[in-house]
Amino acid sequence: MCSLQKILLLDDNRDLLQIVQIILKGQGYETVLASSIEEAMLKIKVHKPVLILMDVCLSEGDGYTFCNQLKNDPETGHIRVIMMSGEDCNQKMIAYANADDFMQKPFDYNDLVTRVQQHFSYAQKISA
Repeated sequence: MCSLQKILLLDDNRDLLQIVQIILKGQGYETVLASSIEEAMLKIKVHKPVLILMDVCLSEGDGYTFCNQLKNDPETGHIRVIMMSGEDCNQKMIAYANADDFMQKPFDYNDLVTRVQQHFSYAQKISA
């Protein structure tokens, strides 16, 4: 499998992680799971994902701040980030995070697959 197909899924809800992993693996993507920011940082360094699907509200940290740190770091700024939340999110905070996209939970799985495909297409154009 091409490393360009790698996605990191970051959420503290393990059931959601597994469901999204099954859907994306069915579409041919390689997925790496993380349930904390610390675990995600380690896996980003090792697996070098092209896309991160990340929950806004994490039990031990703030997804907005973590996304902002990723986007402002020269080592990780190129990684596409789709933030997700079941809460009503403040548009200023989404802008602060510098995320590439936002999905409200619960989301339609067909919409998830479409958005993932769009972000991979964009990443492929940029790296070409």
